[in-house]
Amino acid sequence: MKSEKLPLKTKLFYASGDIFGGGAFNIINFFYAIFLTDVIGLKMQYIAPILLIGKIWDAVTDPLMGFITDNTRTRFGRRRPYLLAGTFLVFISFFILWYPASFPNQLGKFIYALIAYIAFTTVYTMVMTPYTALGAELTLDYHERTSLNSYRLAFSLAAGLVCAVLPMLIVNAFSDIRTGYIMMAITFGLIFSIPWIGVFLFTKERKEFSKEKSAFNFFNMFFEPFKIKSFRLLIAMYLFAYLSIDVVSTIFAYYTKYYIGNEGLLPIALGALFITEIVFIPFYAFIAKKTSKNISYILGALVWCVAGFILFTLPPDVTMFHIILMAATIGAGVSGVAVMPHTIFGDVTDVAELKFGKREEGTLSGLMTFVRKVASGLAVAGVTFSLGIAGFVNPIDGVEQLQPESFLFALRFIISFVPIILLVLGIIAAVRYPLNPKRHEKLREYLEAKRENETIKEELEKEITELKKELI
Repeated sequence: MKSEKLPLKTKLFYASGDIFGGGAFNIINFFYAIFLTDVIGLKMQYIAPILLIGKIWDAVTDPLMGFITDNTRTRFGRRRPYLLAGTFLVFISFFILWYPASFPNQLGKFIYALIAYIAFTTVYTMVMTPYTALGAELTLDYHERTSLNSYRLAFSLAAGLVCAVLPMLIVNAFSDIRTGYIMMAITFGLIFSIPWIGVFLFTKERKEFSKEKSAFNFFNMFFEPFKIKSFRLLIAMYLFAYLSIDVVSTIFAYYTKYYIGNEGLLPIALGALFITEIVFIPFYAFIAKKTSKNISYILGALVWCVAGFILFTLPPDVTMFHIILMAATIGAGVSGVAVMPHTIFGDVTDVAELKFGKREEGTLSGLMTFVRKVASGLAVAGVTFSLGIAGFVNPIDGVEQLQPESFLFALRFIISFVPIILLVLGIIAAVRYPLNPKRHEKLREYLEAKRENETIKEELEKEITELKKELI
């Protein structure tokens, strides 16, 4: 059985699509809540329902988009037409999201922010669901999937680094903060939209995976994949890792501004975090190749947990060096828990083919992000609502107000211990994850023989029967 080596050109152009996937929500997670409170003037308590409603809408549309892309048939394939459409729609939706509209009351501000957020998440789903599904079929090789997704994460984290540092530099370059946000939206709208042209032109889909259409069945689409043990454990690893990322991202700007008292420290700390994430990608890829992907995940989660404990002990007058060191250590952990679920996803689609007899990467991708976004919406809404209850005081006429001790303690607890709790749950799932390189090699050999209608060796049939018990 030959190895499926992907050309470097294919890896690079495919990976460039995650400039949008990794960058857009970093800007949103780090700066959108504080944009709504400090620029739009929306009260903290109203941000929670915006994020919750938007996330739930986003989540519901993911599996629907997965079904749509699985059953799309065009001369450009099942996935790529939606990526081309993203070139225009990504720019428009991102610009609207950050347009500092003026309304005289809280209701008007709330409605505008909600519509803008829903419009953006709809476009995000339309593009990223087929994009993720496409990656699972570009190569079927266990290690090439790790390589492909390592390139993808490198682009994602590089975008995350730029999106952590550059937005506020652009905003603050203008005397009028509203003009600054408009220019930031235009700049990043272009950065996020242009790469999709390259993804469309320089990737190919497998025609053999496009033969059979599926009838729409709501129950099967939402619940059948959860019968697969490997998929359930992947969902858990992915969910707990990215919930941790979402929670920290949402409040990091508040932590540096109101607890540390140094708003200018934010881009420096985020820069250290994302640079470390990028640097450690080859390390975790190496560990995954030498052992397995779930081991890399566990290692990254443990590093982050240690950093979280230390972070809680830091006083507000801590030196810049200590904050940068903590951010870098967290980044070293995030690198492992962020990349591995994406590399594992492709392997789990093979397990699903073993279970159902057909390829449904889009449906699995949509369902995976559905679960994450519902949980993320609840978690982020809970965090922002909790900070409001804890006593956050909005700036008055652009002037920051003294924050109560209850709010500052809530910041410290959430940024430190909530990720630890979530990551421990992720580690438990990773320990139980059953697929390793040796088992995947047998699985791939069996699936390739089935696709070619070849006679299956009796020994392989026995091995697959036993393997089903472990994987499904």
